[in-house]
Formats: sequence, C-alpha cells, structure tokens
Amino acid sequence: WNTQTQSETKTFKRNNTIMAADALTTFKGIYSMILLIFSIILIQGLIFNRQTKLSSEVHPALAFFALWGAVGWLTMVEGGQGSLVGLAPVNRELYKDSHKIAY
Repeated sequence: WNTQTQSETKTFKRNNTIMAADALTTFKGIYSMILLIFSIILIQGLIFNRQTKLSSEVHPALAFFALWGAVGWLTMVEGGQGSLVGLAPVNRELYKDSHKIAY
C-alpha cells in the first residue's frame, strides 16, 4: 500500500531536485576553482621561467607585479561598472543627508 500523500511525493521530488542542483553547483564551483588554480600556477611558472614577452624583457618580479596589478585594476573597473548599472535606478536624493561625501 502506498501511504504517501500527494504533497509528500511533491516535497520529496522537490527536495531531490534541490539536492541535485546543489550537487551540480558544488561540482561546478570545485571544478572552476581547480581550473583557476591550474591557470595561475601555469602563468606564474611561465613568468618566472621568462617564457612570456614581458618577463623576457624585464625582471620576472616586475612582470609578476604588473600582471597582478592589471588584474586588480580590472576587478575595480568591473566592480565600478556593475555598481553604476546596478545603482542607476536608485533615487540619489534618499542619501543626500546620510552620505554627504558620496552624494
């Protein structure tokens, strides 16, 4: 005899779907992190073995800091662009008194 109600069956299916989605998201996160670490190690190895154009012309330490400086600058530019797009619909007058420097 099937003693499960229809709502219990739906809840079970929904929980399995959520668990499958969580497992896929976890797998994608771990896989992406592995690829990121591999890429960083590969690029840094190329820089310190002077196998990139910049590191072959200057000291590898300068190439290292130039790379990470460029990555840092790019993240700030992208973050600023996201803020401009995301905050565009916000009424600036709401923060006129509480955030005088930003206003």
